[in-house]
Amino acid sequence: MKKLPYVSGFVLVFLVFIIPRALEYANAAESDDVAALRATHQKYMQAWSDRDLDVIVDIGTGAAGFGHSTPFPRPVRVADTFRKGVTQFYDMMDVFTVTLITENYRVVGNTGLAWGHCSYTTKQKDGPVRTVFMRYAHTFAKTDGKWTLVMYHRSLLPTEDYQ
Repeated sequence: MKKLPYVSGFVLVFLVFIIPRALEYANAAESDDVAALRATHQKYMQAWSDRDLDVIVDIGTGAAGFGHSTPFPRPVRVADTFRKGVTQFYDMMDVFTVTLITENYRVVGNTGLAWGHCSYTTKQKDGPVRTVFMRYAHTFAKTDGKWTLVMYHRSLLPTEDYQ
């Protein structure tokens, strides 16, 4: 019975002092990864508004997924083909702006998740200005310290007509 207070004291010290320090360290490391993921995602989304082909291609090459206007998955993006497709897209648009509305981020190992809501404001040449609201889910992989997009999904938010 004399060992019980020592064991209890040891367990109490462990619970009060050691575990919280270990959790602080784990959360601090994750926070750095989440901050880097957030910065990459925001840079990528802003690049679409800025028509910054270099950033779009650098972060988005290699990704596959679904856009809001595609019933079938798009193929994996190859750099030159992807750049050409984005250039053709911008050639038909007078306005294309992405605005992040809500943002959520999570990092698990070398996988980063970004999801939330955004709006697209578009105007095709000789067309009306239109804004649509989207939900998105983007999956990133961290390779050699760099986050790149590997999978994306965007879909229109349902309107009251669909509910």
